[in-house]
Amino acid sequence: MKKILPIAFLVSIYACDEVLIEENRRIEVKGSLISLENEPISEIHVLSAGTNNRQLSSNTDKILGRGISSENGVFDFISLDSYSHDLLLAVNPTEIDHNASYSSTYFYDPSGGHSKLYDFEEFTIARKIEFQLNITNTSQTQDSLRYAIEYQRPVRNFIYVNGNFVEQQDSGNFISIREHRPDSDPLNLTLSILEETELIFSYNIGENPFQEISIPVSVENNSYDFEY
Repeated sequence: MKKILPIAFLVSIYACDEVLIEENRRIEVKGSLISLENEPISEIHVLSAGTNNRQLSSNTDKILGRGISSENGVFDFISLDSYSHDLLLAVNPTEIDHNASYSSTYFYDPSGGHSKLYDFEEFTIARKIEFQLNITNTSQTQDSLRYAIEYQRPVRNFIYVNGNFVEQQDSGNFISIREHRPDSDPLNLTLSILEETELIFSYNIGENPFQEISIPVSVENNSYDFEY
C-alpha cells in the first residue's frame, strides 16, 4: 500500500534545504593566494555557499558567490548572505572547479550573523602530492608485518571562533593497523598528501615492538620503499 505524504510535509522538507537570501546584506570575500615558495597562484576558484552540514555539494543552487585568483593571486568578490544556512567559504574545493595540482581549504562560519568582510590577506595553499608507498617482504621472513600510517590529506578545515578561523583536526588523516602477511604480494599504496608535511609509518614485525619512521613529503620526495 502506498503511503501519501502530506503536501505540507513535503514543502517543509524543501524549505529546509532551500537557501534563503538576506536581501539587504552583502559579504566581501578577498585575499591573495601564494605557494610555499611565496609565488602567486592564479586561476584558483574561491566559492561561498550556504550549508547545513559543513559541506559543499555540487548543487550550484547553494552557491552565494564566487571568484577566481588573478595572475598576481588576488581574488575579491561579493557574496550574498543567507539567514537559513550557515556559511562555507571554499578555496579550490574538490567538488566544483577543482585544480587537481593544489590542496583544498574550507572555512566554515556557523554564526547566525555572518561578517560583512572575510579578508584572508596572503593565504598559502600547498600542492597535492600523489605519494607512492611500496611495501615488500624481501627477507622471506615468516613473521607478519603490522603497520599504521598517519599523514596530512590535501584538505584543510577551519571554523570561525570569536572572530578568527581556527584549524580543525581531520580524522581522515590516518590508516589504522593493517597486516602484510608472509604470503602477501608486494603492496603499492598511492596516497594524496599535503606538500611539505610528513608521513608517519609505524610498524612491527612478529612480536617486536612498534617502530616509527617519519618520511618528509615534497615534490622531490614523493615515494618510499619499505622492505623487510
